[in-house]
Amino acid sequence: MIRLLNAEQLSKAIERAKASNLLVQRTSIYRQYRVTNRATGAQYVVNFFVTVGKRYGHCDCQAGVRHIACKHLAAAAGLHVMIAAERAQQAIHTRRMAA
Repeated sequence: MIRLLNAEQLSKAIERAKASNLLVQRTSIYRQYRVTNRATGAQYVVNFFVTVGKRYGHCDCQAGVRHIACKHLAAAAGLHVMIAAERAQQAIHTRRMAA
């Protein structure tokens, strides 16, 4: 598990993710993603959570277990941020419609 502070801390992992052939999919569990390496078929589970107002991420790969920002976490973070932005926009739209 690593505390997520900013995109800069994931910069190397983001570059590794871009160079890899990864597929990120949501699971049925909120804030959980399955990341598949298309080249090897290996699959990893990435979870994001908030505890006491602080954001964290965890991947079950070897790097993630050692609390290192991995390419799987970086790839899943991209989708997670996009989904969170969509939910925020929907909430704003819903509030406007209700007013």
